[in-house]
Amino acid sequence: MKKYLKYIIIVLLVIAAVIVYAQVRKNSNRPEWKTDSPSNGTIREVVTATGSLNPTVLVEVGTEVSGTIKTLYKDFNDNVRKGEVLARLDTEILATSVESAQTEVNKARISRDEARMEYNNSKSLSGRDMISAYELQKDEFSLDQAELNLATAQLRLQTAQKNLSNATITSPIDGVIVSREVSEGQTVAASMNSPTLFTIANNLDQMEITASVDEADIGKISVGLPVEFSVDAHAGQMFSGSVQQIRLKSETEQNVVSYSVIIDAANPDHKLLPGMTTNVTIITQSKENVARIPETATRFTPSKEVWELFGLKWEDDLIANARKAALEKAMASTNNDKAPVRGDARPDSSLKSSPDSTKASSGRPVRGLPGGRPSTGMPTGRMPGGMGRGGGSALIWVLKDKEPELIMVRTGVSDGAFVEVLSPLAPDTKIITGVIYKDPSQAVGNSALSGPGMGPRF
Repeated sequence: MKKYLKYIIIVLLVIAAVIVYAQVRKNSNRPEWKTDSPSNGTIREVVTATGSLNPTVLVEVGTEVSGTIKTLYKDFNDNVRKGEVLARLDTEILATSVESAQTEVNKARISRDEARMEYNNSKSLSGRDMISAYELQKDEFSLDQAELNLATAQLRLQTAQKNLSNATITSPIDGVIVSREVSEGQTVAASMNSPTLFTIANNLDQMEITASVDEADIGKISVGLPVEFSVDAHAGQMFSGSVQQIRLKSETEQNVVSYSVIIDAANPDHKLLPGMTTNVTIITQSKENVARIPETATRFTPSKEVWELFGLKWEDDLIANARKAALEKAMASTNNDKAPVRGDARPDSSLKSSPDSTKASSGRPVRGLPGGRPSTGMPTGRMPGGMGRGGGSALIWVLKDKEPELIMVRTGVSDGAFVEVLSPLAPDTKIITGVIYKDPSQAVGNSALSGPGMGPRF
């Protein structure tokens, strides 16, 4: 009998060891809440866009006459002054046209003088009744016709002279040549459109960016807002500017409507070159040394599987009750004492007194809405009455006594990484932002959502 008792004891010890080992391994593999605490810092609300750099004034210099480029006096990157000669066309044909037009003027002038002499003679004879009135009137008409022919010939001469002068291409402004489109010996034709010979920028010390801003963000932008931008040519260096103009004309591409925003940018070192692509950040709001929490905290939504990994009990009917309790407590705090929701900063901020408590230890743990699941009739969007001034509200999860609890806070400006908190929170508040899995296999199939738009923001 003692022999069997010994074996039984050994078996029981082995079983106990296996149970203890399994329990220790289970506890060691249990995930942990990823938490953060409120902090103070700078929050900037920005609108990002892409654009292209160009000089503030860019003039395309062309030619009004056709011909062959005989001489080029300026090249790429040359500085020019207003009126300075850039190029000359071959003037042989144009000079011949001037001479021909001058000959026509001389002929018309002789014809006019002859007609005038005939008219004066007829007028003298008519005074002595030696010719009829018809002949006098006919000579008068001949004189008028000769005057018109002379005027027409003079206009043709002026046109020919103008064409000859246009064969000398001069700069219309002070600036620098950024493009030369022709070479010596090249023939240019100005029959329909004026061909471009040079492109001149007035001043590379001051540039402008034409940024394309989506219609969803254009309402946040106003003239004078500060701008930061970067270019690929100078990685890591930020340049500054300001919004100078918002153009009313929209552009639609693939059903996306955007507007052009013009941004002034100083370029004293000439590092910025025309045509560069810019990554623009327009600062719509900026606040210094404000209370903030991670943006991921407002988007975090644990799933049923996550709660069960923590050993918490899940009941679907507690979702709506938890949200309703958080909303009612926040509204009551705002309407009764005008005080914001304070979360852990107030002893009565938890929902323990409510039958719909959000604490996991009550046996009825609650989580935010799972991604894509209906809210079971609970309100969504901005809360009636408005919880924030110029901001909104958010439901976040905090740890109190190592147990998750759902609270509502008022929010302000967000920069995508942090969001301003207008509701006072204790500095040691542990805000849940995600889940840390010690066993990677646990993360497969579990949805601790923290993507954009997945959490209970208002």
